[in-house]
Amino acid sequence: MYKTGKKEAVIIFIVLSLISPFRLTGQESSGKMSEYIPDIDVILKTKLEHDLDNSLMRFEVRNARFGLRGKINEKMSYRTQLDLSDEGQMKMLDAYIRFTPVKNLDFYLGQRKIPFSTDYMRNPAENIFANRSFLSKYINNGLRDIGFFASYKFSGTLPLEIIAGAVNGTGNNNPQWISRPNFAGRILVGNETGFRTVLNAYYGEAPDKIHLAMFGAEFRYASESFLIESEYISRNWTDTLSFSQHDDGLYIHSYYHFPVRNELVKMITPVFRWDFTGSSIFSNNIDVNRLTIGFNTGFDSRPFYSEIRLNYENYFRGTLPIHTDKLTLEFIARF
Repeated sequence: MYKTGKKEAVIIFIVLSLISPFRLTGQESSGKMSEYIPDIDVILKTKLEHDLDNSLMRFEVRNARFGLRGKINEKMSYRTQLDLSDEGQMKMLDAYIRFTPVKNLDFYLGQRKIPFSTDYMRNPAENIFANRSFLSKYINNGLRDIGFFASYKFSGTLPLEIIAGAVNGTGNNNPQWISRPNFAGRILVGNETGFRTVLNAYYGEAPDKIHLAMFGAEFRYASESFLIESEYISRNWTDTLSFSQHDDGLYIHSYYHFPVRNELVKMITPVFRWDFTGSSIFSNNIDVNRLTIGFNTGFDSRPFYSEIRLNYENYFRGTLPIHTDKLTLEFIARF
């Protein structure tokens, strides 16, 4: 299997970004050309962490993402994304083509995050907090894969979207031969604002996990300034010794944007999260339990574009020794 090296990947990405706007025929008008010029997006996430339990500190470039999206014509569009520093590793992320034969119907072929869990699908700038939820870090980790996806949106008084997909099940940028794909399903009921309910399902196999079955439910209310959201995920599988295994997790988080009429600061956003995970949280078998509080200072009228975040994490219980109380200062730049 051919693997592109890090330097080659960067060169290819930069060259494609530079030449893509000029891949249009001379017969098209200037107005039509601007419609098909791709959009380049960047997310930088840098932070300073202080381990309060061990009196340690570190500086980190958590993410340095470069993305490219655009359309070839009215029916076909594309998305590519590369992270130069995902916890210190370079990774190819999104790389897919979207086909839209009719309104509200989309087909995707390529690599993307599997449509499972709204919190997991958020980009690093939209994650609200300096560190990801336990569901995203432990339960959903690795749910980026190569596959085929279909999405249909039913418009009406109560909007409904159904998403289904089949993937290799071998993980990010790993196109191995398989005997059968893994399957994912997602149903969203409600608007982006107001009340919304989401159901998620994923079934198949993963490295060291046979008969993997994941189910999740999300509930949220959102307005222009306020969000409160909760999600539960249950994961079952059989290990390589044929023992049945189970883990699950839950979070609830919230924020409120307070606009500020100031030449420097545009909004202040207090944030709150309580999340935990374990082998069975409802039986009190909890591996780790955390409270996160903080506030985000926004320097743009749009949230999650230009922010300084200050988070305090307090761990009430933890059988995982890697978790310690932390104070994190984070800079977010998205453009």
